[in-house]
Amino acid sequence: MNFYLSQDRARKTTRWLVVFYLLALLVLCVVSSLVLLAVVRAFQGYGAGVVMPATLWMPLRPEDWPWLLGVCVFVLGGALIRSLLKMRELSQGGQAVALALGGRKIQPDTRDLQERKMLNVVEEMAIASGMPVPEVYVIDQEEGINAFAAGLTPTDAVIGVTGGAIQKLNREQLQGVVGHEFSHILNGDMRLNLRLIMLISGIEFVSVVGRIFTQSNRRSYSSRGSRKGGGGLVLAGLVLRLLGWFGQLLGRMIQAAVSRQREYLADASAVQFTRNPLAVADALKVIGHEAVEGRLTHTDTHEVSHLFFAQAFRSYFNLLFATHPPLEERIRLLDPAWNGDYLAPQKAVLPEPKSEQAGLEMLQGLAVAGAMQTVLSDTADVAAEEARDPLSAMALVVAAWWLAQTDETVLKQAEALLAEYVFPGLQAAVAEQRQALASLSRQQHLQRIERAMPSLKSLSEPQYEAFRKLLQHLMDLDGQHDLYEQVLAQLVLRFLDVHFGLAKPHKVRYRRLSSVLLEVQLLLSMLADYGHETAQSALAQRAYERGLQVLGLQGKPLMDTAETSSETFEQATCKLALCTPELKQQIVRAMLACAEYDHQLLEVERELIVAIAATLDVPIPRSLL
Repeated sequence: MNFYLSQDRARKTTRWLVVFYLLALLVLCVVSSLVLLAVVRAFQGYGAGVVMPATLWMPLRPEDWPWLLGVCVFVLGGALIRSLLKMRELSQGGQAVALALGGRKIQPDTRDLQERKMLNVVEEMAIASGMPVPEVYVIDQEEGINAFAAGLTPTDAVIGVTGGAIQKLNREQLQGVVGHEFSHILNGDMRLNLRLIMLISGIEFVSVVGRIFTQSNRRSYSSRGSRKGGGGLVLAGLVLRLLGWFGQLLGRMIQAAVSRQREYLADASAVQFTRNPLAVADALKVIGHEAVEGRLTHTDTHEVSHLFFAQAFRSYFNLLFATHPPLEERIRLLDPAWNGDYLAPQKAVLPEPKSEQAGLEMLQGLAVAGAMQTVLSDTADVAAEEARDPLSAMALVVAAWWLAQTDETVLKQAEALLAEYVFPGLQAAVAEQRQALASLSRQQHLQRIERAMPSLKSLSEPQYEAFRKLLQHLMDLDGQHDLYEQVLAQLVLRFLDVHFGLAKPHKVRYRRLSSVLLEVQLLLSMLADYGHETAQSALAQRAYERGLQVLGLQGKPLMDTAETSSETFEQATCKLALCTPELKQQIVRAMLACAEYDHQLLEVERELIVAIAATLDVPIPRSLL
């Protein structure tokens, strides 16, 4: 299939649906304002004592415009406040959504073979998509085959899966499902879905006002005075409730239509990650074979059903309210030669291991054997020692920093610094990880840190605070920070700061390149200088200028980055992360142009750019580099 064409078609359709949604909301606001204006006229004395005078609906007069504008502001303000309250409820991160759905976190050091298989698949897709490994949750009580991605940004995203999916899908099918969910993360679907939920919640404000009118009038109807003109208030309330109901109905129809288009986009993007259209298609065929399909029977999913891989609830009006396209249509787009037969779920894919350790080794072998060779070949020689527990994960980060140092004095200071921190066994674990990483390249070090992110998130808050201080002290020992060292620290700290509540997910603040010009200069200067000796300064200058050219800039001097502190680099990347997605993508393209100026993209340069893009919340699939 031409998944690039499919992606473009889905994005264009989504944009038109969102525009139509906003127009419908505007029309609803105007009509509601006219109804409320009639109520204002009633209280002003038009037709006093009459149940529903015709003068309430007479044409607008000049003196009515201030009232109409005031009512419009009231309706829009109320809808906005209700939407913001809903956003606050839903913006607690992917972990909160997973727990609300009854999910259980799969621990990074789990000994369950099926859970280990699931974690390995998520790790592979994370590496393919260019982002650190998210946490994984399983909804044990659900036998239907389904999965979801939740969170506002890649920084706080989690992957969830039902118990039925783990048990009934084979490894390739799981890759397709997880790749589909990663596509939702990278395509910004999670934030789009949040905005649609907020808009629908805002529309409900019209119904709330109508309910107040009808109920308040009912409670006071026994009083003699309220009977005069009360019919007008009741009718206005009923009209508002009807408008609110119609608006919600229309909103959910458009939300479902947007969700269906994003499913096409995620299917096409999953092919991009797996390089195997049948991976997603076969998973859908297994879902079609099952009696319960992808439905969740023990979990309320109506508000978040668009997050899932397949339709999570039964709808009697699928054409209007189904959040996912028909299975048959999705399968035929991915597998045009499909004969209409569904696939039976797997019964058992793993032989009984002779021992627990033997089972884990077998799964590690499967992880390497099943990985995508074009994307994951660099991980095939990863040492057996995996950072599956918090202590090993911390030691991995420290060891990666250690192996990048060349000054023996700095390393001796680091030894003394490790002894000061209250992590029993950390020094021994660092020595073990140094030995494991010694034969690997720097880019493989970064990949292993991405894989260890769930283990680092298992730290307690006091432990993370101590580890954060340790990492910052290590960075400051030599007083110099090259690009690799800076990116390594930011890759860890940015994701963990959000997880532990020390930072919030990025929000758009800068829309113009001129607002972040100094930060872009710093980033391109560090990338151009990286790997170039003094004798190659002219080459670094030309590479830097090539990056500026992509951004339409010229005449900006190459910065001296030798004395750049970790705080300066952190502030720069944090500010760049507040740009619009389109602007951040332009900056990433400029970095690629800078690195490729000499007509070769070194593996370490590729990984640095992938890591920087991840910290900016615009991960780059490695298959595109």
